[in-house]
Amino acid sequence: MGRKLDSLPQAEREKIEADLLALSVIYNERYGMAANNAATDAEEQVPDYLRPYFHLRLNYYRTA
Repeated sequence: MGRKLDSLPQAEREKIEADLLALSVIYNERYGMAANNAATDAEEQVPDYLRPYFHLRLNYYRTA
């Protein structure tokens, strides 16, 4: 039995992964578990074309 995300196109899955990565960075920042450069380390994992989206999501979660 496949997951619903498996049926999505690769670009959509990468976008979801970038969003989840941004959320995990903010979660760690809020609860004091983050290293000083957690956002930059996470940014390296995001494909180049999704970095603006990653930054938008970071800003969104920081202000939420």
